[in-house]
Amino acid sequence: MSELEESEDRALRERLAALRDHDAPPGPGFQARLHRRLAEAGPPTPASGWDVVRDFWRRRAPVLWPTVGVAAGVATFLVLGALRGGAVGAGTQAEAALERPGTQVPVSKVAVIKLDFTADVAVEQADFQVSLPEGLSFWADGEELPLRSFQWTQALSAGSNVIPIAVRGQRPGRYLVTAFARAGDQRIEHDVVLEVTGG
Repeated sequence: MSELEESEDRALRERLAALRDHDAPPGPGFQARLHRRLAEAGPPTPASGWDVVRDFWRRRAPVLWPTVGVAAGVATFLVLGALRGGAVGAGTQAEAALERPGTQVPVSKVAVIKLDFTADVAVEQADFQVSLPEGLSFWADGEELPLRSFQWTQALSAGSNVIPIAVRGQRPGRYLVTAFARAGDQRIEHDVVLEVTGG
């Protein structure tokens, strides 16, 4: 409480105490005089917006302060997660994946990458996509295919589903092959590191 509020509160208590000290009840015209004074005074001035907010917080503080604290913590967590997620983009994830050990294959050879998609139950239709970076190409029937990405649909049986993909490196380097599968609202992603060596 501010000093002004304390002094007003004290003055009100003193006036109420003075009313209690009078033994005689108010006179016959008291009610009419009180009514006339209240009518002359008019309606009370509405509280300012700040007073309404302060009163709201004062009455609900035991519940609101912990709620605001939890909400602020959740908001901070979400903002930091979004900022961190934005900072760790697809490029950074790809770079981290390329640091993993990979399968080595010479430039002159075809590598068969075996993607293993495991399903808990049989799925009638799943959509697949395999994407290759520059420097790798799909290989089929003894020749290079011009596609950078290949999409198809097939059923998945319950358990392990191995899908072989033949690729060939055009020049030495480390490459990240990305494969996606989507069945309904479930999405599975595989990253395979392929190291193409000279010779």
